[in-house]
Amino acid sequence: MERTDFSDPRLVAALKEGKVVALPTETVYGLGVLWDDEKAYERLVAAKRRRPDKAIACMVSDDFDLAPYFLIDEGIDRVRKRFLPGPLTILVRAKEGCPFQSHLGTGICGLRIPAKKDLLSFLSLLKKPLQVTSANLSGSKALTAAADVEETFRDNEDIAYLVEGRCDRLVPSTVVDLSHGDVRMIREGEISLDSIKETYYGKH
Repeated sequence: MERTDFSDPRLVAALKEGKVVALPTETVYGLGVLWDDEKAYERLVAAKRRRPDKAIACMVSDDFDLAPYFLIDEGIDRVRKRFLPGPLTILVRAKEGCPFQSHLGTGICGLRIPAKKDLLSFLSLLKKPLQVTSANLSGSKALTAAADVEETFRDNEDIAYLVEGRCDRLVPSTVVDLSHGDVRMIREGEISLDSIKETYYGKH
């Protein structure tokens, strides 16, 4: 893999060619592919040694129109406006226009809007969501440094580029399920369950 930065136009070309890209988020390093590229998804799963039936969250820019693809109720919209962009992944219901690989038949998608300006700008330029999972082998510790990602995946030809940058928070995002009309914590992180509940139910 070749080191680069988010301004490199070859990143977009590589993703459109079905390659995997390693990139820094505000939490940990991730591996990303276009959310509607089935072959790229298979390469991503293989690179990470991840179960293929375990859905990967979608990372979107803050100007991406969610409405055509996801069911966003008032509670979800309040959570989005308060906490996103930020270290939070929300599970929501997918609409018919949502690519199958983003939910794998479950009808539930994970959404992330990262609080990292250069990554948000890249996502906006791309005009499509990326499916992004942590850049580590399944079951291993999440990685926060480019050198560690390079060492872990140095022999994988499907990962075209390694974007250099900083991961400031160094812990995975909070993951919360909002797809059932209530709030269910999946993974604890920086944002507390109580604050999400207050916002979702309109108490904040």
